[in-house]
Amino acid sequence: MSAAPDQPLLRRTLARMDEAWEPFHRRAKELPIQKLEQAVEEGSWTRRQMLGHITTWHELTTDRLSRFRGSGEPAELSEETDSINARAARASDGRSTGEIVIAIEDSYRRLRREVARLDDAALAAHDGWAAAVIAGNTFDHYAEHTDDLKDS
Repeated sequence: MSAAPDQPLLRRTLARMDEAWEPFHRRAKELPIQKLEQAVEEGSWTRRQMLGHITTWHELTTDRLSRFRGSGEPAELSEETDSINARAARASDGRSTGEIVIAIEDSYRRLRREVARLDDAALAAHDGWAAAVIAGNTFDHYAEHTDDLKDS
């Protein structure tokens, strides 16, 4: 159930995160193990690598928000997006399905705790930098990759 538009920004952000996470997480857990090794589409990541990619972006976002909370200034990435994505894909290779699922669950819990430490003012500061980073690496990101988890 979505938070009402008149509720505080933090509450709405957490609600959107949870509402998007639940179906994405459920699909990831329900996907048969053999499907994790299949490419999302020809010549692309496997589903395992895509889940590792989501985990990596959760972790980066947690770190960036923590630094932002400490300094009040947006925390930029220390490497290019393509490099991060390639590293994430490599890191997921050789990990068991259980490790992948545990890692993504743990990364979401840590990220959610970090987001909950913010307040409405922090989410709106710097033209909504934190809110945009959260959206881009949670609910918008899950929407981007949900079809990748189809059991087809």
